Amino acid sequence: MRRRAALWGTAARVAARYGVVRVSRPPRARRLARAHERGARDVYRTAVHLRGGFLKFGQFASARPDLLPDPYVDQLSRLQDRVPQAPVAVIRRVIEADVGPMDRLFAEFDEHSASAASLAQVHRAVRHDGRTVAVKVQYPKVAEIVPREAADTRRILRLVDRLAPGGDLRTIAGEIERVILEELDYRTEAANIERFAANFATEPGVEVPGVHHDLSAGRVLVMDWIEGENLARALRTCDRATAEAAARILVDSYLKQILVDGFLHADPHPGNFLLQDHGGGPRLGFVDFGACATISPATRHALRRLYAAGLHKDLPVIAEALHALGFRTRSGDVGSLVAWAGLFDVDAVEGDRQAAWTQLMAAARKDPLVKLPEELIMVGRVLIVQTGLVSRIAPSWSMGELIEARLAQG
Repeated sequence: MRRRAALWGTAARVAARYGVVRVSRPPRARRLARAHERGARDVYRTAVHLRGGFLKFGQFASARPDLLPDPYVDQLSRLQDRVPQAPVAVIRRVIEADVGPMDRLFAEFDEHSASAASLAQVHRAVRHDGRTVAVKVQYPKVAEIVPREAADTRRILRLVDRLAPGGDLRTIAGEIERVILEELDYRTEAANIERFAANFATEPGVEVPGVHHDLSAGRVLVMDWIEGENLARALRTCDRATAEAAARILVDSYLKQILVDGFLHADPHPGNFLLQDHGGGPRLGFVDFGACATISPATRHALRRLYAAGLHKDLPVIAEALHALGFRTRSGDVGSLVAWAGLFDVDAVEGDRQAAWTQLMAAARKDPLVKLPEELIMVGRVLIVQTGLVSRIAPSWSMGELIEARLAQG
């Protein structure tokens, strides 16, 4: 009840500030900016305090800068960084309750977490046969608490959608809830890992961990340990050639997922991609497969048509195709989708990508999306994050060549 009170109390405080702005006399710009800043800080603090589903919502929202004012994006982007770890004694109790005695399972177990997130944390360990593994442990009571908090978050977003329409928050809220609940089931995540590994078995630039089924049960999932540095941090310090190569691997891997496999790693958190120095060049390790999405054959073929049109810079055709898929802006004007069609403009001059990205955000706020195809919410999230990444690196390689190669795979 205290957690639910914190969640709804934060929503009430944020809403009250906007209510004051709404009834105040013009000019309201400074009051509105202050409401944005204070509201963003409130949401961030509550997300860090509660973790669980609300923190997951904050991470999702920070990857959709078209949905929120800039102060919210700035604050919630901090949730992509490491959060404080839970005490190791708590983690040990979960492992021993669900799998067995620690000394029987592991020869070594690092008490300092390698990563701590909203629903679980990961520890490095060594099996008795010498293999190094990553032990993902779900926080106690998460499976009981998170479904209620996810439902509360969905109700809050639906209320916001009624009071301030724009962005189809109802559909987004439902998809966030579905993804969060799916992440609680480690049997599903293990199946996701193995499906993804099979899809990328012949791709030398991508490494996927294997699952150790004999040590995985309940709230514990054990996988191969993958070395590497958080991609976002690595890109800030590595040389330009390495940055370009890493971005190419990431973008090309997602083109394969969207256009060829129809199976998507749907959590583009920077910590989920590990940059490795693999002798002949960089390689990316993919981790955390709790949030994955299956793209139906019909939608995958429609997306292939979109990308093919992008190769010819036929933005009106792309806009019409997005409309046919179910995208709608507040005005209902198909022409407004041209800004979103820029995500598929593969021949854009790299030096102008940042300007194009800024234009897209401005257009999205002027005539926001009010209806999104549920199946493409996660695809859109990935595309927005990747467009931002490419715009910052401005690589010399051609996106068009990557798309042509993946389209040729059928």
